[in-house]
Amino acid sequence: MHDASTILADPNDFGNKPGDGPLRKGGTSVSAIPVGDGNRPDTRSEASKSQQFATKMCRDLFGGNMKVRAMGQTYLPRAPGETPDDYRARLNRSVFFNAFRQSVVGLTGLIYRRAPVLNDDVPPVIAGTKTEQGHWANIDMAGTSGSVFAKRVTEDAETVGHTCILVEMPQKREGATREDEARPYWVEVQKDDILSWRTANLDGATVLTQVVIERRTTIPNGMFGEGVQQSYLVIRRDLAFNTDEARKPDDPIQGSVTWQLLGITKANSVVVLDAGTYFNQTEIPLSEITTSGHVSMLVSEPPLIDVAFLNIGHYQMDSDLKTSIHKTCVPILVLSGVDTPRNTDGSDGPAIVAGPNTVFTLKNPAAKAYYASHSGNSIAEVQDALETQKTEMGTLGLSMLAPQKRSAETAEAKRLDKSQSDSALAATAQGVEDGINRALQFHANYLGLETGGTVSINRDFEGLLMAANVMEAYVSLREVGFPARIVLKALKEGGRIPLDEDLNILEAEMEANRIAEMEARALASAALASEGNDDAEVD
Repeated sequence: MHDASTILADPNDFGNKPGDGPLRKGGTSVSAIPVGDGNRPDTRSEASKSQQFATKMCRDLFGGNMKVRAMGQTYLPRAPGETPDDYRARLNRSVFFNAFRQSVVGLTGLIYRRAPVLNDDVPPVIAGTKTEQGHWANIDMAGTSGSVFAKRVTEDAETVGHTCILVEMPQKREGATREDEARPYWVEVQKDDILSWRTANLDGATVLTQVVIERRTTIPNGMFGEGVQQSYLVIRRDLAFNTDEARKPDDPIQGSVTWQLLGITKANSVVVLDAGTYFNQTEIPLSEITTSGHVSMLVSEPPLIDVAFLNIGHYQMDSDLKTSIHKTCVPILVLSGVDTPRNTDGSDGPAIVAGPNTVFTLKNPAAKAYYASHSGNSIAEVQDALETQKTEMGTLGLSMLAPQKRSAETAEAKRLDKSQSDSALAATAQGVEDGINRALQFHANYLGLETGGTVSINRDFEGLLMAANVMEAYVSLREVGFPARIVLKALKEGGRIPLDEDLNILEAEMEANRIAEMEARALASAALASEGNDDAEVD
């Protein structure tokens, strides 16, 4: 019999799954193991914990006004002396200007203004052919194309710092035909769902040897209700090099990658819900999509964290402004020298009602009734401060989010400043490209292919799209004899021709069209000349 820590560290020493009958010899029932915090699969590592605050904040801000407002005092603190009712009214008046999400979406859009291009080394079964769609056309087995999937994971990574792609492969069913054969598919694993991981140094490289992923599955509850079931996917990579003589029948294959789906019962026991092996894989098939906020394996900072903090400050200041405007627009009735009505027993009398249908009768000649209102002298200053913060958020995120006063700057200074922003964005684009290439290789491993090929992600963020008048000018140059190749290359670089378009084919088509047009003109001229000769003979 082994202790709990030994059993949990070695998945192959478990007994059968609950309900599967007697334990195998030497096995121990998982459901009977009392577990401590260190042996619970839901234990979050310190590295994961340290990233939770920034991750949750960025997700909340990305969620928009409804999410931020629902968080209440987390992002809009209650002022000293402010009653709950007054705070609730102020909260409901406050509107979150979501510069953070605009920055994330805008930066992602810059990368994907040109779709990812599968290079020629991607196998046809993945890339597809002219007559058949490949796996890339439905990369997640839910109808999502690889390009859309890539944009989605990039946006998520840009929001929180990184995300991951888990390349899965369902088990083949007995008796399945070739058309029914299981095929690999991709699943996004978000940063928040990775609870812990372990690494090892293998030939100087840091490799992942264990990772725990939290999964939440919607399950039926009664006839129409729903519930959420939590489970924990534990993936382990075996680095042991067992000889055939030393290897036991139940030991993992050399270099194999195994998985277990674990659950935790109400009795605080760990149970194995399912288990298996990632065949043809020698590494955990989890590919990290990194950004410019990358720190180390599965550790990152949100690239736009400074924009997030400024956005929260803008939200709080905007709330103050709206409260000041509200108070300015609602004057307060002031009664001076007016006795409060009293009953004969000395208690407070009926309340004084102020409104368009009431009249005050002031018996005291010195009494006054007037409205007092907030002067609003500071409102303009607060509005200026808000505009300044918008500009600062635009400077930190995308330059197009807010107008920047740069009239005194030279064109070179503007270009250099933009290139610095692009360098961070280029790091994200490179991280996305590397992550997708790695996922393609895991995909190919399942299929028994030597390579999964590579993809090209756009990293040209300066010349967005060629202006229409510039495009017309190039076309005019071609009409007067300018080389077709130079025109086509310029149009391609300007985004007017898709990156995956073959310029050789286009050039050949243009030349064929040019020759056909010349021949048509020659025939037309000959026909006109013939008609002219006929007319002359008639005369």
